Amino acid sequence: MKKTAILALKIAVTVGLFAYIFHKVDARHLWEIMRNARFSFLASAIILYLLIQTLSAYRWRLVLEPLEMRVSFPRLLAYYFVGMYSNLFLPSAIGGDVVKIYFLNKETRRLSGATTSVFLDRDLGLAALLIVATAASATAGVSFNGVPVAPVFVLISIGFVSANVVIFYKPTYRLLHKALTLLRMKKADEKVERLFESVNSYRGAWRVLSAGLVISIVIQLGTVLVNLLNGQAIGLHTSGGAADYMVFIPAIMLVIMIPLSIGGLGWRELSFIALFKSVGATEEQAVTLALLWFAVQVVTSLPGGIIYLAEELRRKDRIPAKVDGPDGDPPSELAGAPPKITEVG
Repeated sequence: MKKTAILALKIAVTVGLFAYIFHKVDARHLWEIMRNARFSFLASAIILYLLIQTLSAYRWRLVLEPLEMRVSFPRLLAYYFVGMYSNLFLPSAIGGDVVKIYFLNKETRRLSGATTSVFLDRDLGLAALLIVATAASATAGVSFNGVPVAPVFVLISIGFVSANVVIFYKPTYRLLHKALTLLRMKKADEKVERLFESVNSYRGAWRVLSAGLVISIVIQLGTVLVNLLNGQAIGLHTSGGAADYMVFIPAIMLVIMIPLSIGGLGWRELSFIALFKSVGATEEQAVTLALLWFAVQVVTSLPGGIIYLAEELRRKDRIPAKVDGPDGDPPSELAGAPPKITEVG
């Protein structure tokens, strides 16, 4: 009942946000911009994003090395695309990360390792996002309505580093453990303990971590380039050029992580309007840029949908709506024979 109410609220928020957005913009002008978008740039953006997601799957394979979880790259790539598809088209309770954990655990029977690998994969991606945005905003002096953006990203980066210190550094973990014990937050303490034990498999794995971070920075820069190509497709020229994209796209990606609507829809478009309008875009151009970014994600997630439907995974293997985190032994809903996933590539 609670999940249904939350989903209904998210749907209502999404519909309300789009009603507000399309009340603000000129629908005819919006359609005219989309109709005149140059296909060559859009096709390049789609191809580039497919390559980016392939590189993301390779990063995931790299992250699995210290855990000694050996899965072929084609299968990991298949799981990655199914995860992309799930993020866009499956119910909100079944996110792409949960799907990737589910299938990796089905193959390796190591829920702890599967969960940890997906967590660290995300962690590296967020670190790279903050590095790119902070560096670009500081060096190019990008501002939002006259307010410098760099200090905001510096503060977020400090919070991110602090959270990772708590997770990876034993003395800070012990302090957190004592605090949670005093507050009698047993479940939270158990989850933090399992996470600490799992991520410390990477202690000393500097080659993997540094290589993963470099790959993540390339992925973030590639994602910025995808949006820049979309901007070129509609003839959008901002006052700061590529630097605006290098700051605003990471900022928007942070915003849509907040689970206030379905898949970040609505918030993404409002974020594009607020940020890109400040550097010379019209509201219609900003919304078009947001919709093209979403369209690229939809098109590139289709391989995951094909894999999902071809193997009839929805009917044969129910994907759990919740994964509690690394706990050594797989829970009952994650047990069973590995599904047959079609390899990609």
